[in-house]
Amino acid sequence: MSSRYYEAEREIPEPQAANRWFRYAQEHDIDVSRAISLWEDAATLEGERSREAVADCGIRIVPPGR
Repeated sequence: MSSRYYEAEREIPEPQAANRWFRYAQEHDIDVSRAISLWEDAATLEGERSREAVADCGIRIVPPGR
């Protein structure tokens, strides 16, 4: 089972969510390696703080098992 991604309560495909996150990260001077780390961590059950960071761009991530 994989994570699910939402934009304004509408489920969207992971590539679309990732594109939005990485565009946001670039526009907000978030280092690429940090953006990747946050994205990957947000997809884990333990990644609540990373999900909060990603949510700043308007994407909500629901990890497997939630």
